[in-house]
Amino acid sequence: MKPLYLREDTERQRERLAATVRRLHRSGWMPGTSGSLSLRSGDAVLITAQDLDKGRADARDTVLVDPSEGLPLLGETEWPCAEAPVHLALHGYLPDCETVVHVRAAGGTAPDALDAGAGDGGAGDAGAGDAGAGDAGAGDAGPPAAEPRRRSGPAGSTPMVLPDPPERLDPGRTADAVRAVLGGTAAGAPPALLVAGLGVFTWGRDLGEALAALDRVEEGSRPPLGSGAGVPDPAGWAR
Repeated sequence: MKPLYLREDTERQRERLAATVRRLHRSGWMPGTSGSLSLRSGDAVLITAQDLDKGRADARDTVLVDPSEGLPLLGETEWPCAEAPVHLALHGYLPDCETVVHVRAAGGTAPDALDAGAGDGGAGDAGAGDAGAGDAGAGDAGPPAAEPRRRSGPAGSTPMVLPDPPERLDPGRTADAVRAVLGGTAAGAPPALLVAGLGVFTWGRDLGEALAALDRVEEGSRPPLGSGAGVPDPAGWAR
């Protein structure tokens, strides 16, 4: 495993990540052990640990992960959450993705949980993540060969859909599946991905953007994905 650069304030990031998870738990987004949260930390990704009671999260319940292999870095004592491969695929494919929020809300774990007519378009032809850049046209159902990385998309409410995730969520297979979805759609989709059986993943340059995307998905969903009340104030969140 090659050496990775880590932020000098990694321990502070751990504390803030855990505090945010507790607030998301209190606001109803992450009941029990459901949901997960991640952010970049230098060359690594800091993510919530597996089987974590979100209401009791503390700095020890976070894991620094090698983004290419999906394994905890040397010295880590916890194992990353089961959804880590999806987090890592988004962090790796989207250069401006600093934070990923995952919620597993009732009604939000299957593609047919969303109204195909909601928002800017149905899930099958929803636009793809190129954060406001208008140079990404509609594409074929596969990642573009010349442009392997995209920016996240602007406002919208219908997330892109990954209906058949790999049977085994490992970094390689999951990254290929996520690239195929994000690279095979046009600009204009919200920064949100609905993964069958797992829930909704939203992302952004900071926590505020990721939560704003989650709000837009909730507003356009049938049934609602969450209450949306009491969402933590992203002020002070460190990228």
